[in-house]
Amino acid sequence: MTVAALFADFQQSRNLSERTREHERHLFGRHLASLGARRAQDVSAAELAGLLRGMRERYSPWTVVAVHRIIRGTFALAVRRGILARSPADGLAPSEIPKQRNARSVEVLDAETVARLVSAATSERWRAALALAGFAGLRLGEIRALTWADVDLEGGALEVCRSLLPDGTAKAPKTEAGKRVVPIVPALRRVLVAWRLRSPHTRPGDPVVCTAEGGSVQERNIRRALGEAKTAANLDGTEGRLSMHSLRHSCASALATGGLAATTLARITGHSDPGFTYRVYARDARDDAAVVADVLGRAARAGFGA
Repeated sequence: MTVAALFADFQQSRNLSERTREHERHLFGRHLASLGARRAQDVSAAELAGLLRGMRERYSPWTVVAVHRIIRGTFALAVRRGILARSPADGLAPSEIPKQRNARSVEVLDAETVARLVSAATSERWRAALALAGFAGLRLGEIRALTWADVDLEGGALEVCRSLLPDGTAKAPKTEAGKRVVPIVPALRRVLVAWRLRSPHTRPGDPVVCTAEGGSVQERNIRRALGEAKTAANLDGTEGRLSMHSLRHSCASALATGGLAATTLARITGHSDPGFTYRVYARDARDDAAVVADVLGRAARAGFGA
């Protein structure tokens, strides 16, 4: 069986979003095309090691790690099917297995810094986009898909029920838990009210964050708006990577630090596993002095102050 056929079966064996599926196909076609027509039995560990070594010289660690993940999964499927007795990927030496050593961690901002970043956006439209990520934890595709019909300013909540792929195709959220109701905190409400008063497109079906013609904005334009806001807020030099997704992390971390129950936090961020939410998203962005003061205050209220 060819490596390309095994890769196709490896994709079908997993529950992937179309975006992830397409990205994996892109990586396979760009970096593993030389293996595609080969029989799985004819591929050696030395050949894989050479391929990955060559990639390290030209591509980012993230890309090399992603390609290695595809290689490992594809040949593991061949082993499970009895096509191979042992995967050639298992023959890689520890030094030959790519690691994302120099990847920057996701930057997590405290609530005050998120507010400063949102305020630094160049227009009320872009303030709304950044606020939906930083104050409500919405994903980029969810922000682009949100319409005014999904926003209940009087009731203080918004509903997430769809997302947009980069090409503008609408899709359901990643999981059933992704369909959710998110409270509109006061800081977000102020931004949305200001934008609604100025936006020329406020019919129920219009996107909240829209183009001048009333369509959905492109991902790259939101990212550009974030970059401009970072510069204006003097946040270009953050230690971690400050992206739209890190604003989602920042929102979850702020709510977790405030004592929100794990199950509630998972519910409003769209995760089915509360443990995953706290493990991956909830990081305390406060400095040591703030943490000490908070713990001492809670201890006193709990009766440890006597």
